[in-house]
Formats: sequence, C-alpha cells, structure tokens
Amino acid sequence: VMDSGKKYRVLVLDADDDAMLADALGVKADKTIGDMREFMQRSRYTTPPETDKQVLFESKLFEILLEEDGYDLLVMGKPEGSGCYCFVNNLLRGVMDKTVADYDLVVIDTPAGLEHFSRKTIPDLDDLLVVTDESRRGLTTGERIRDLAKEIELQYKNLYVIVNKVTPGHRDAGLENARRPGLKVSGTIPYDESLAKFDLVGDP
Repeated sequence: VMDSGKKYRVLVLDADDDAMLADALGVKADKTIGDMREFMQRSRYTTPPETDKQVLFESKLFEILLEEDGYDLLVMGKPEGSGCYCFVNNLLRGVMDKTVADYDLVVIDTPAGLEHFSRKTIPDLDDLLVVTDESRRGLTTGERIRDLAKEIELQYKNLYVIVNKVTPGHRDAGLENARRPGLKVSGTIPYDESLAKFDLVGDP
C-alpha cells in the first residue's frame, strides 16, 4: 500500500482491550470505545428522553477517532468497573457498521485466540491474516481459527498465515508444523533482537 503511490483512506482498529497496537504505533489513546460505553450508559439517565441516540452515538464516535499521519485509529480499550464485554462488543459492531464504508482499507487487530470469532465481533472481510509463532501449538491455534471461521460462516476471500519470530534453526520445522494441518504459509518474519529490545523498554 505504501509503495503504490496512491493515497488510501485507512482505518486501523485496535480491537484488543489491552490496546497493544496503539502502543506499538507510539500513539496515546486518551479516549476509547470502552469510554464510549461508559458515556452511553450514563446518557440513559442524563439526557432528555427525546434525544436522538443515534446522533449521540455518532457524535461520540467522532470524538474518540484519532487522526494520525496516513491513517485513522480507533482503540477498543477497557470499560470501567466489572462486568462483561457484551455492550462493548456491541458498540464495536456499531462502530464498524458506521465507519467501514468511509475507508478504502480497514485493518483490524484482534486479541489472540478464538473468542472474538465465536462472538461474531468481526464482520465479513476480504483477507484474514493469522499471525502465529513457529511452534506446533501456535499453528494448531491457526488451524482452529480457520475451522471456526468456516463453522460460523465468516465470509472472507483469502486466509493468510504469517509465521512470526522465526529463528534460523527452526524455520523448516515451523513450516512443517504448518503443512500438517494444511495451512498455507504466506510469509515468515524472522526473530529480530532489536525489536525485542524495543518491546522490552516500551519503544514503538
């Protein structure tokens, strides 16, 4: 995308409640979808009954949207207090319904694991990227994601498996681990000590 010379409208959605993608990008997200949840819940008691809730929702959405250089960013974040994430997940669906059509490219970073698939938080998409390490356990999770996506009838055009943190001596074994469950590896990312140091001290 960056090398194409074209200007794309890009939305990056950090759907992980730990906001790790925002940290990796070096962006401080002061307002999140989790904050939006608190506001929407309070508004039930603080706004007049005739208030248009849809207009209220959209105004709050623009308030939490971060405009960065080359992309816009939305961060899920954590709701305050205890309780399940059902309302936050519903908000996330609503946010995507309202925003996706306004962008050429939408990149969604989800938490590791399968739960967000079973909740159907993520809409139909063009490309599903499964990023895993070279271990058999990690690639087994990749297989489960593929099978679960099929089971819940998630519509996607392509599934790409990216093997991350590949060490020189284990690359072939990692690729073999992917072939056993029938996963097609589209690319590998070598382990980089400098990136590990950045991560250790919290540098983007």
